[in-house]
Amino acid sequence: MNGKYATQILAGVLLCLSTACSSPYSAEDLQGQWTGTYLAENGQPLPEVDPEELSFTFTENGYRYEGNLNYREAGSYTLEAPYLYTTDTLNQATTEKTVEILQLSSDSLHLRMMENGAERVLKLYRKE
Repeated sequence: MNGKYATQILAGVLLCLSTACSSPYSAEDLQGQWTGTYLAENGQPLPEVDPEELSFTFTENGYRYEGNLNYREAGSYTLEAPYLYTTDTLNQATTEKTVEILQLSSDSLHLRMMENGAERVLKLYRKE
């Protein structure tokens, strides 16, 4: 193989790899109002929780979460794809929480988290 073409191919592969490794989304992509559509624990839907009662609002200044049973939290967040870190400043004795973003698009946000040793997946849609 000609050295010139090998160098071009290598440069193309490196460009593809660097693009694939970079974050596919930013904090601006996360901003907005999100409402739950699906909640599962260890792969099984949780029928006792109405996912539409679960919502997030992200702004450039922080986040707000509203859950079932009148649970609320609010505070700051940082995004280091694929992880979302939140620190609740509304409730006492709060620590930073980490969730994994499985998908983030213009209309969908899918989060994976651990709750009492069980994996939970929450799917949300962006409210207009």
